[in-house]
Amino acid sequence: MSFYRSLLAAVAAMALIAPVFADDTATTTTGTETTATQTTGDTGTTTTTTSTEQTKVDLNKATAKELMAVKGINSAKAKAIIAYRKKNGDFKTLDDLAKVNGFKNMNEKTLKGIQDQLSVE
Repeated sequence: MSFYRSLLAAVAAMALIAPVFADDTATTTTGTETTATQTTGDTGTTTTTTSTEQTKVDLNKATAKELMAVKGINSAKAKAIIAYRKKNGDFKTLDDLAKVNGFKNMNEKTLKGIQDQLSVE
């Protein structure tokens, strides 16, 4: 009889512990990349999923801080964009960025890389 009590106690203890070892999911977002890691306690397997989701910065509404988050735009260029916007109004297209000081003589490939991170709404 004590064997069955011990067995029952062990099964009950495992049932209480099981939620601790249940599936754990952690999500990390870095810039435009999201990484989700899932560990399954039963099998001990770990699955990592990475998806690149690009959120574009609106050239007409972004603050200097938001513009500086764009790769290739430093504080001087962010201030130049805002000054251009105040003087000339909203950007009509992304090509208008080439009219801003600091972007006028920029390599076409570099400018395209910056424009790919921006939007005009």
